[in-house]
Amino acid sequence: EISPQTRLRSATFVAPRARDAQQLAMSMHTTQEWAQSAQYNVHQAQAAHRKAMDQQDRSSRACGEVVSDNMGMYGELHSSLEHKVKTSQRLLDKLQHRAQSVENSLQHTRQTLMKLEDALVAKDAPLTLCTWRMEQRERRPLKEQVRDGVEVCLEVEKATLIDAQRKLKEFIKKTKATIHTLESKLDELRHDIQQKTQALSVDELCIRTTSRSLETVADRNAYMAARSGTPTSRNLPPSSHARRRTQGAQAARHEVSAHESARNEVVRQQEALRLNQSAVHREEAAKELRDEAQKLIQRTQRSAEEATMKSDKSMKERVNENQHVRRRLETELRETCHQINITKTTIHDTKTQIRSLEEPMELTSTCASWRKQRAAKEHIQDPVTTTLQEHQMTLLRCHEDLRQHHQNEKSILQELQEKKEQLKEDLRDKTCALHIDLNCLTHEATCLNGKPSPAISRQRLPKAMKVDPTFVPNPGHAMIVQMPLTAR
Repeated sequence: EISPQTRLRSATFVAPRARDAQQLAMSMHTTQEWAQSAQYNVHQAQAAHRKAMDQQDRSSRACGEVVSDNMGMYGELHSSLEHKVKTSQRLLDKLQHRAQSVENSLQHTRQTLMKLEDALVAKDAPLTLCTWRMEQRERRPLKEQVRDGVEVCLEVEKATLIDAQRKLKEFIKKTKATIHTLESKLDELRHDIQQKTQALSVDELCIRTTSRSLETVADRNAYMAARSGTPTSRNLPPSSHARRRTQGAQAARHEVSAHESARNEVVRQQEALRLNQSAVHREEAAKELRDEAQKLIQRTQRSAEEATMKSDKSMKERVNENQHVRRRLETELRETCHQINITKTTIHDTKTQIRSLEEPMELTSTCASWRKQRAAKEHIQDPVTTTLQEHQMTLLRCHEDLRQHHQNEKSILQELQEKKEQLKEDLRDKTCALHIDLNCLTHEATCLNGKPSPAISRQRLPKAMKVDPTFVPNPGHAMIVQMPLTAR
């Protein structure tokens, strides 16, 4: 059987020759040839009809496959866009939550930095007071400049405050570095959020546009199907043409592209999750730093307060000890003054007794002189002469003894007066040292006009006045040396 294509090609070349022959000799054809010619034309028309119907069938199937593929790709595109939008929204929610958390952590870290700076500034006033106390105690009299417990406690307090400031400065430096890191991470998060928000808006625009286009194409396909009487894409069988399109080199390229796009999406999600996890680690490190900073603030505050309390306690003990020694000096000074008075009285009595020997000595001398005027016969060594001589010798011996005692008494009086002056000088030195320590105790650490400066405490001043009513606080000046000689 001759195929329609072969017949069509034969007809294409035979028909012109037949027409030419007919034109040359119309009357030369027979009736049988005429009938055969008509039959041939009918067969040719029928072949063209079958060819047209076959082409219509193929075109209809191709249109159905195209519509099916198009609607399928619309579905895949819509599903891919929906999945991408949901994924982007999920990543955005996670990143926005992390950005808010990082911002809160940054705010808390800044508050911690302010607390550290406040704690550092708070150490200036106690350190200034401690240094001022040490300078004040350097003005004590030379004999009172001993390395006592107060000096040791003040040195320990100063070292504690300086060490606390050093630690706080180091932590402030670390906190500033952490704040810079959090700010960089927050900027990175915001930049990623901005990019993903822009991409999400684009994908949402695409999904809305795709939905409208899908509805338009579906309505148009339904109208054309109803007009032509062909089944819609929902009733079409699975397309073999779509399967043919995914074969060969094009299928390989499509598979590589799909794999690459999936890998890119996975990388995008992994980078977002890695950014989120990195921010989590930064927050955890910042929280640990804040906890350590809070502990450091409390620890330095406690150590500074303990050192200050020890200095105050040692200074009070030193004041009590000074008071005790001053009372002993006052008692000894009173006893010395009493002994001086007694010694003066004794000296006076001795001088009086020495003067009282002058009359007996003159008497013995007069009697001896008169007895030399006796007659030669009566001028003998009689008992009277012996008694007069003994009396003179006794008076001379007593006078010498009294004179020696008088010299000793004057030496003792001079020594007592020297000791009295030493006691008075020692008492003045200790009173000066006492007033310096009281002056240190009556001042507290404050800030005047934003600068740390020691100031007189209204609560401590009455207590100091009870210790010594003559005490007058004198900040920044040398204590007066001439002090009342009293410890009450």
